[in-house]
Amino acid sequence: MPQVIIPSDIPSLDGSLRSHAWAFIEKLRRNDTNPGLHIEPMKQAADRRARTGRVNDGWRAVLIKLTGSDSETRYIYLGTYQHDKAIRYARNVVLQRNAQTSGAEVIRVDQAGAVATGVPDHNSHAVAESSVVPVLQAHGVTFEDLIDLGIAPLTAHEALVATSPDRLLEVAIAAPSAFQTDALLWLADGKTVPEVRAAYRVRPVPGGTHQDTDDDLIRALDHPTSRMEFTYFEEDDDLRAAIDGSFARWRVFLHPQQREHAAARTSGAFRLSGGAGTGKTVVLLHRARLLQRRNPAARIVLTTYNKTLAATLKTNLLILDKGVVLAKSPGERGIHVGTVDAVAWHLVAKAAGHGLDFEDAARILFGAPRAGLVPATSTQDVWARALRRSGDDLPEALRSTDFLESEYAYVVVPQRITTRDAYLRARRQGRGVALGRAQRAGVWTVVETYRALAAEEGTTDYDEKSMLTAIALDATARAAGRRVADHVLVDEAQDLTPARLLLLRALSAPGPDDLFVAEDSQQRIYVPRTVLARYDIHVTGRSRRLALNYRTTAQNLDYASSVLAGHEFVDLEDDAIADSGLRSARSGPVPAFSRHATAAEAYGATARTVRDWLADGVPPETIAALVRTGNEATALHQRLLRDDLPVQHVGAKDMPGGGRVVVMTMHRSKGMEFRNVVVLDAATGATRSLDRLPEGDRPDVQQRERSLLYVATTRARDRLSIICQGDASDMLPEPRSRSTATPAIGVVTATPQEERAALAREVHDTVGHSLAQIALQASAMEIVSDSPAVHEFTARIRAAARQAGAELQDLLTTLRTGADGLADVSFADLTALLNGLKEQGARITSTIVVSEGHTADRTLTRACYRIVQEAVTNAIKHATGLPVNITLRGSPNTGVTIVVNNPLPDNVSGAPRPHSGITGMIERAESIGGTLSAGPASGGFVVDARLPWRLA
Repeated sequence: MPQVIIPSDIPSLDGSLRSHAWAFIEKLRRNDTNPGLHIEPMKQAADRRARTGRVNDGWRAVLIKLTGSDSETRYIYLGTYQHDKAIRYARNVVLQRNAQTSGAEVIRVDQAGAVATGVPDHNSHAVAESSVVPVLQAHGVTFEDLIDLGIAPLTAHEALVATSPDRLLEVAIAAPSAFQTDALLWLADGKTVPEVRAAYRVRPVPGGTHQDTDDDLIRALDHPTSRMEFTYFEEDDDLRAAIDGSFARWRVFLHPQQREHAAARTSGAFRLSGGAGTGKTVVLLHRARLLQRRNPAARIVLTTYNKTLAATLKTNLLILDKGVVLAKSPGERGIHVGTVDAVAWHLVAKAAGHGLDFEDAARILFGAPRAGLVPATSTQDVWARALRRSGDDLPEALRSTDFLESEYAYVVVPQRITTRDAYLRARRQGRGVALGRAQRAGVWTVVETYRALAAEEGTTDYDEKSMLTAIALDATARAAGRRVADHVLVDEAQDLTPARLLLLRALSAPGPDDLFVAEDSQQRIYVPRTVLARYDIHVTGRSRRLALNYRTTAQNLDYASSVLAGHEFVDLEDDAIADSGLRSARSGPVPAFSRHATAAEAYGATARTVRDWLADGVPPETIAALVRTGNEATALHQRLLRDDLPVQHVGAKDMPGGGRVVVMTMHRSKGMEFRNVVVLDAATGATRSLDRLPEGDRPDVQQRERSLLYVATTRARDRLSIICQGDASDMLPEPRSRSTATPAIGVVTATPQEERAALAREVHDTVGHSLAQIALQASAMEIVSDSPAVHEFTARIRAAARQAGAELQDLLTTLRTGADGLADVSFADLTALLNGLKEQGARITSTIVVSEGHTADRTLTRACYRIVQEAVTNAIKHATGLPVNITLRGSPNTGVTIVVNNPLPDNVSGAPRPHSGITGMIERAESIGGTLSAGPASGGFVVDARLPWRLA
């Protein structure tokens, strides 16, 4: 049976095409000689192994066929495309070994960039002021280092002269392969070249790759750099999920930077921190599986705070490996997945089976025996009754059930306080509200009443259960040397109270690989902050932070990070978090933002947004709408149902899935991720509970509110839409939009002559471009046809287009100036322009990387569009059939650089005659304060423009 190998970035298909593609793959795997598959080699293909196969009447699959000496055929499935596009793709795709890494790469020869040779010229336009040291050069990285790592020469050149982390990130994202992207990001993080080489097992191919056989390529597919892009599937369900573009695969994908933490052997407790999307949860999943593989008899606990997240951990663990052994209860062989509270409840309820003495533990914690430890206390209700009964001595500011519950969980329970005197002397580290002796006495009176009420009802709360269990586990370990678990892995540890941390420490004996804690204190949304060392979890020297976000796009991450900007966050080691290095390895659209007067209007906007995403082919289960409260979730769920949308309300006992859009609270979304997310922000959410709290607790609650918004806005992998009802929270900034302001008083308006000049420019740029396209299409017809009649016809078309162009130049002679164009275009329109030309057969290679493009003035984007359009038009007109390379890079800090170059045709002698198009480009650039040069250079023709981002 032939094997099918899937790259990680194949394009997604809509529902009907997915089923056709899967049917094709099934037939291919059963018998690749089936005539109905129409597996055909390509004429004039860059790679003799390239094939296409019939998926349906209009669509074909693109494949690379490998036949090794083991006689087992392997097909690399590169996606399904419309017929003509599939043919072009198959003719221009190459599977090859990277001569420096030994890994396999898929390369598009029609999109290969120009090759830079030698050490970069430090007088190059890519280098900023000489006083600025490029990022990689500051780390001691050289051009030769990058080439030796297998980085493409042009990418290596651009990376080495990048003078800011943002610019280097742009270069890395545009690199030809996932390995090259990761290697550059590692180096940007300060990793050394030897470290990167060792992590990826980078080594050159002895003797080179020019005589590679299929066996060589098959072996190369197993290389670490290849495994980042190619996956073998052993199960039909997994293969179909990949063909369908299943989002579930992304949730368990492990990048090499994360792999070292998943596989590390630790000498004691270990803390892994990192911002949203950096892969902490994925590391835990892989680590749990690896620990079980090392020791099949091991008792492993994988735990967290949130019920929904715990259920998701179990689901994703099975997606990662269906063969993992799941333990029903803590203490059994295998991996037990559940919340910390569920672990505590089980050990209290099944105490005898684990040899735990809770009678003695109760005397230690409460100062007296207690019956009825298993049932759970209704904490808010019992605290409210205790406050009414015994809170008269407390000042009004302290008459808060939230404050009392927190004081009990953070001071009384972990210190095992049983008397008033002990509480009066107790340390209250980290508590925001200072208490005098009289105030402490009043608090203790309410605490005693709370304990008495719970004892009467025969209940304990979950902080008490956790503390009781920790006491009992430590006692059993001292007496019998026995613990419940060999390894404990904790996700979202920043949301655990002291008693729960003490329980986790008590589950396993201190030692190698005992406790692995993953946390991000910027996502702390449930409880006040704490410090691990206070609860016997010592991670000094065994703490690492992930800085690269592999989930969230740079645009979404920038927006979410702006919610936290200017506010200090402290981690579980009591250190301030510095996230200046946190960045994304993905790019996407800017988040959308809208305000609506009523809830009904906001819900309607949500329905329209979700419907549009579904129409774009986004699977329903990868879309989420996040709200603040359960009541809001219920209301939105009902509205979306009335709009006939496939929707599911996910509550405490529910799991997302089943092909339905998810509606849930922001709190419940913690630790989860989706492709597209709507965040509905209620204006009162940030302040609704502050008035009930003592003044000293309010800053922490406000910080948790800020973290909640950060959590919600980082759930989106691709698209994020913020929909507000009424006034948005001041913690939730509006993405900066393009200026739509009208000219102010005193601004000089255009003269009639300038308006005519602008019209002349627009006609030249648009009509001239269209004439060039006509000539290009005529040439394409001539290439694909052998008919003399067609050749004669297309020659007449080209001649007519040239004549029309000459007449156009005469017509515009009296009008043409350097005034701005009139069309309202964006950077996205420029990409669409170039893609259209490529579809028509133009040999264009383009690199367009723009940061914060939404902040660019329309005059700038118009100038960029017209300059590129004119330069490409000239190249197509004067160097027909030759490749054109376009590079556009821009950001608010660097301005915009445009470089368009193409080889000169053989029949050109000397410098081409300057024409009105070049003059217009120069004047257009100068009109906004920029510069442009155009002329022959090194056997080619180069247009080089530098434009300011902010116009004078």
